[in-house]
Amino acid sequence: MAVDTFLLLSGLLVTYLFMKQMKKTGGQFTWRDYGLHVLHRYFRLTPVFAFLLMISTCLMEYMGSGPWWAVRDNWTIAFTMSTVQVCREYWWANLLYINNYVGYKCFPHAWYLGVDMQLYVTLTGLLVVLYRYPKVGVAVACFLIGSTWLLNGVLHYFLVDVNFYRFTTWSFIRMDSYLIGILLGYLLFRTDRKVPDTPNARKLMLLGWIVGTTCALVALVTLFGASEANLPFGAPEANLLGHAAWRTFERSLFAAGVAWVVYACCVGYGGIISEFLSWSGWLPLSRLSYTAYLVHPIIIQAYYMDYKGPWLYSAVTWWFMFVSFSFMSLVCGFAASMMAEVPFLELEKILLPKRRGRETKYETTAEDGHDNIAMKTVECDPDPPLPPHDGKGTSGPNGC
Repeated sequence: MAVDTFLLLSGLLVTYLFMKQMKKTGGQFTWRDYGLHVLHRYFRLTPVFAFLLMISTCLMEYMGSGPWWAVRDNWTIAFTMSTVQVCREYWWANLLYINNYVGYKCFPHAWYLGVDMQLYVTLTGLLVVLYRYPKVGVAVACFLIGSTWLLNGVLHYFLVDVNFYRFTTWSFIRMDSYLIGILLGYLLFRTDRKVPDTPNARKLMLLGWIVGTTCALVALVTLFGASEANLPFGAPEANLLGHAAWRTFERSLFAAGVAWVVYACCVGYGGIISEFLSWSGWLPLSRLSYTAYLVHPIIIQAYYMDYKGPWLYSAVTWWFMFVSFSFMSLVCGFAASMMAEVPFLELEKILLPKRRGRETKYETTAEDGHDNIAMKTVECDPDPPLPPHDGKGTSGPNGC
């Protein structure tokens, strides 16, 4: 369900910023714009991804030693080195973002990138329709969400005895959360992130908090009713995870709960939750979230393969390991960002200075009694998170 949060936010941000750009251009969107739209996304994600994939595939075997650290002739000892073997054959699937279908055991946690990229590329047309023909766009989005529910239910019903998890990495199975994000982004765009401050509106927002919180909690706590065949606790008769009907809606239910939190905070009804999520201290960490996501399994695997002692369970030990892994993931993520991500982002600005999302503004200055027009270039990156919002319809710096 954490992945559904990412898909929801991805669909939301792409839609909201895409709609703002469409408004600036009068609804124009050409094939050239589409090509640059996709190229920017690929250029944004791939360099640091390829860099860490190379480290994991080609250098991991030389980075340590230990009882679980595989030697070159015995790579089946550790799970990490078995994935290296797959990567040496299917590394190209990751770079083409089809790794959720082909060679998914190579860099296995990166299947989400394949899903996100495929939805980003294929649903751009829906965003254009949504802007030009809102009713048709909403109808199509709802139809696709219903289709995702149907596919989830059918696949789980017939493949429950097979590895159903394998099918949950397919993009059309995870599409519902992304589409909920698209509809939320469009709603925020059409309402300009404003809700009237009236008694009825406040009552409706309170009702929304109750329903949204209930949806998220039901989706989460139901996991604790699983049978012993799925989780080490719970009674078999309470095993909703074994029912196709529950599998059909569980991720959409959770995504809807998260969507409400985002909406309420954006329109100024988030209260203390909005203050917490809008804290400026999160900004540096948010810049590193992508690289930390990519690098953290490498750190965890290297630690376990190098460890030379017995393991005894302790909640305190696990807590300290969590803090340590998180810290090292951010540190190594920062290093990876500086070495591969940031340089290519700067290179893109040189190669594609006129890409949609970057605009040129003009301002008038008085100099020596004459009015001169000084061109000022303002770059707006359509990928960063939405800026903190005060509920008054203001946007981020430079009108981005």
